[in-house]
Amino acid sequence: MAQTDEANRLHEQAIDAYRAGEYEEALELLAQARELFVDAGNQTGEVEALGSMGVIYVELEEWDQAQRRLDEALALCIERQDRSNQAKVLGNLGAMYERQGDIEKAVAAYEQAITLFRELDEPAYEKDVARKLSKLKLKRGKFLDALGDYSAELAGEEEAGGAKKIVGKLFRLLGGIMGGGSLDEGDAEAEEDVPNVPPEVGAG
Repeated sequence: MAQTDEANRLHEQAIDAYRAGEYEEALELLAQARELFVDAGNQTGEVEALGSMGVIYVELEEWDQAQRRLDEALALCIERQDRSNQAKVLGNLGAMYERQGDIEKAVAAYEQAITLFRELDEPAYEKDVARKLSKLKLKRGKFLDALGDYSAELAGEEEAGGAKKIVGKLFRLLGGIMGGGSLDEGDAEAEEDVPNVPPEVGAG
């Protein structure tokens, strides 16, 4: 318990460092937090730390490191059959591929994330990913496909009661950053072009 508490404290410090633009410090704190989560047998915490590290590496455009961390997080989610966090990691991977210009992989990751969020009845996350996917398809000139994705997104919003808030940016991996926005949780509306940010998958 003491290890988990200390790991959570380090994770929070890492978020503060990220917000301040101190990426290297944030990565060091997350590495320490991850070790403590591993020692405590807390795989959810480990996934969160890995996801946050992956997002920061995406921001730094250190692609190999980003891929490694996100792949590790995805493997843990699959092993534990944690489909909710698996969908969030896939969303982060999609954002990474999009930043790299690998459109095919980005579309595939986004579509997998949307499928999981729909199966899990998590409409807010599904809507955010659907918006991102629609914009990506529009860039590729696939207007009719994009229109279909956007219509599904609007339908999901109606079913969700027209919520005015979409949980921070796109998909927040355990409190884990995605792609490079700020870590503010309370953005009134999901910002359409803001890449994701770390910390927060399954926290709690």
